[in-house]
Amino acid sequence: MKILLSNNPGLGDYILMNGASRYLAAQENVEEVNILAIVDHNKFLQITRMYEDEPKIIVHPEPGASGFQGIRRKIRKRAREFPDSEKRMFAWAGSVWPGAMERCNLDPKIDCWPELFYASHAVPFSARHEYFYIKRDLDREAELLEELKLPSEYAFCIDRGKRSKYRLTPKTNLPVFKPHHWSHLFSKYYIFDWMGVLEQASEIYTVDTSWMHLIKSMKLDKPKFYYNVRGDWLKNIFTSRYINDEHDNGWKTLNRNGDIITSNE
Repeated sequence: MKILLSNNPGLGDYILMNGASRYLAAQENVEEVNILAIVDHNKFLQITRMYEDEPKIIVHPEPGASGFQGIRRKIRKRAREFPDSEKRMFAWAGSVWPGAMERCNLDPKIDCWPELFYASHAVPFSARHEYFYIKRDLDREAELLEELKLPSEYAFCIDRGKRSKYRLTPKTNLPVFKPHHWSHLFSKYYIFDWMGVLEQASEIYTVDTSWMHLIKSMKLDKPKFYYNVRGDWLKNIFTSRYINDEHDNGWKTLNRNGDIITSNE
């Protein structure tokens, strides 16, 4: 059996779906998992890096498209190249998610969109953690740490995404390290080469970005804080497994001022 996958084009989406892809590749009746990555070249390299240890997973590049309609057109066109593969493909704007969740027996008022994405690939959501794996390059991680020359204790803070900059100030007594101050290193190191930096941090603060999905997948046992500044659209962070779940928990949710919040009210 061969399977062709495609999902929303954010790097965080691909990191989130790492466990789903590997779960499918681990099934005895699956001989090949093809991933159609409709992304720019840098993101394609990052996605390919995630699966370089798994010969059953093949990432196929396709230049990015404008909007979800453009992505879906590319999906339909490229899918014809895989006539013998079972298609498990989607590219959905947020407005489609509520109806799609209901069709998958999920509750848009309680559950979260990552559960929808896993259901759409016919993979149990527990595989997000149980099958997540990145073959780490410890030499590159050590090289990056040497370049950064970080103090023995620090708070790691992500306060911006690809399009949004929040300029958040964590309420901590530790020196705060923000990787965007070292953005000249982003072309030299993959996001996965920063895993050693994340592990050595004393505290973690992050908005909703690809970094957050990587951090969550790493299941770090340290104080972790999630800035809920991008809104709660179908994340349902206080009722779903978006932030705290049976595999990774202990997260505290903060507002823009850095104060802990415990509900959407």
